[in-house]
Amino acid sequence: MLQGPLAGRLRALLFSLLLPSAVAAQPSAPTAAPDSTLGAVTVTAAREAVATREAASRVTVLGRDALDAAGATTVADALEARTAVFVKRYGPGGLASLSLRGTGAAQTLVLLDGHRIADPQLGQLDLGLLPAGVVEAVEVAHGAASALYGTDGVGGVVQVRTPAPGEPRARLDLRTGAWGERGGALLLSGGSARLSAVLALDHDEATGDYLYVDSTRFDPATQTVGVTAPRANADVQRDALFGRVSSEIGRWRGTAGLLATDAERGIFAFSGVSQARQTDRALRVWTDHALRLGGTRVRVGGLAQRSSLRYLSPASGLDETGQTEAASLRIEADRAVRLGSGRWHLAAGVEARGGRAEHPSLTEDAQETAQAVFASAVGQHGPLHLYPALRLDRVAAPTGETLTALSPQAGVNLHVVRRLWLKASAGRAFRAPTFNDRFWMPGGDPALRPERGWTADAGAAAEAHLGPLAATAEATVFASALADQIVWRPGRFDDGFYWAPQNIGQTRTRGAELSARLRLGTARRFAEVGGLMTWTDARDRTDPEASSFDQRLLYVPARLVRADLALGAGPLRLDAGLEHTGTRATAADGTARLPPATVVDAGLSGRLRVGPAAAVLAVRLENLLDARYALVRQYPMPPRHVRVRLTLSSL
Repeated sequence: MLQGPLAGRLRALLFSLLLPSAVAAQPSAPTAAPDSTLGAVTVTAAREAVATREAASRVTVLGRDALDAAGATTVADALEARTAVFVKRYGPGGLASLSLRGTGAAQTLVLLDGHRIADPQLGQLDLGLLPAGVVEAVEVAHGAASALYGTDGVGGVVQVRTPAPGEPRARLDLRTGAWGERGGALLLSGGSARLSAVLALDHDEATGDYLYVDSTRFDPATQTVGVTAPRANADVQRDALFGRVSSEIGRWRGTAGLLATDAERGIFAFSGVSQARQTDRALRVWTDHALRLGGTRVRVGGLAQRSSLRYLSPASGLDETGQTEAASLRIEADRAVRLGSGRWHLAAGVEARGGRAEHPSLTEDAQETAQAVFASAVGQHGPLHLYPALRLDRVAAPTGETLTALSPQAGVNLHVVRRLWLKASAGRAFRAPTFNDRFWMPGGDPALRPERGWTADAGAAAEAHLGPLAATAEATVFASALADQIVWRPGRFDDGFYWAPQNIGQTRTRGAELSARLRLGTARRFAEVGGLMTWTDARDRTDPEASSFDQRLLYVPARLVRADLALGAGPLRLDAGLEHTGTRATAADGTARLPPATVVDAGLSGRLRVGPAAAVLAVRLENLLDARYALVRQYPMPPRHVRVRLTLSSL
């Protein structure tokens, strides 16, 4: 059990105040509106609000309805159910990292309300630690994003948007399931026109001790290899506290937010029994302000975060804690102008950030500072939208090493006919080395170069409306080539034999994405079906003499298929989902692979409204066909099981 002060306070608040708060707020249910799997507006693709169909590249937006329909309890759940992101899961309570268009977890940027939140030591974020209870929407922008956001924007951007304060509302979720799963989330919001606030709490825990087959053990009773046993030391407990305040006075608007997360989990071992534990804690605070000065808008925003990761292994005598701190500040001005026959929205600004890390295996000078200048524009000339952007980044370490990266990008969107849009974009992207790459002892190299490359995509988006029938579809092809990729390899050096990072990797990726959604009916009676399919051919092009040359990159599925179905009739709703993950290479030379996995889920929910309040009871059957599979080798996923959720919310 967690013993930290945050965990104790959250559990006390969540379970002693949940029901009284919910009743007092007269909660009601979510509406039966269609899932916003293809959202109408994105704020990620151009750093400005634009319609997804008018963006230069593919964008997927998951609203609150889509998160609920997918039964998501974390951001990782939502991404793997309704987007083209492959979530690399080390079991249901373990690390959940992402892969987009063949890139690794450190090559896709994760934003929280526009601010980067990845751990500077690891260069990635565990999406299983971000609870869906404190999330209003998730956006996925595909393709190069370094011209807009800087480092890590190689495969794309995942932006997590938190609930905005506003009209008085309340929402309560209570959930339970198999293998000790139970949790809840509470959200309260309200205020006046000048000042409003929102508060959310989330708690989740599970033992995770379902049965699996240990294929490394010999069963003397049956004289065969393979022993069925419960997963040991696979428990997890997560807590989160979120708050946000917004104000608007005259021409000024401002907001400030806080997100604190606390998680403890066991480290499951496929063979044998592990006693290792891991504790993750993070505190993030951010603020954003906008002021109108005539026709110019000035925006200032920043985020500060502190995180810690403790690894405890009694068997090996290890008890190590790593701590990281990071802060960023951005100042930007934008203005709408007319240039000839076109309307343009011009933006330019500067950004500064810094970070430091402490860990027994890092050097004492594990820190860096970074500065950037950037400019972007959104132009419209009749049916033509243009999206040019340019950014210059400089990253410096205290040892004197400095790296620079210039990232240009251009995009175009042409509204061909009434319901058809053509898209294309190309840009240069980069990823700076992480603290582990530069400062790990032994092996870290402060002189490492950033990973660099070009990405491009082209596609078409279409929509149709005919009475109660609405349909959308989008098709995209993409390609990328990356060089100077950082690869850790063993070697003999003057001070010994150990693993060390080197700028030697080269990759080439080609692929295609196809998505469609069809809805028929009204808000009370409807049928909706949607799905997506991706094909990704990501290959190693580093060394023609190596056995790994031209082999598929590790854990990048060749095919990914996801589909969902929703049927609504008055207060009843039926949801079903399918996820098919193609083969994934587990050896660099292509000699070992994980087989394809297909998982089907289904759920039934009923809604009861009483005046301004209502309740939704949902029963969801996960892994309906009882597939036995793993997304990562030796980390088996759960067999068939049931989840039950009760949701109360106010209008």
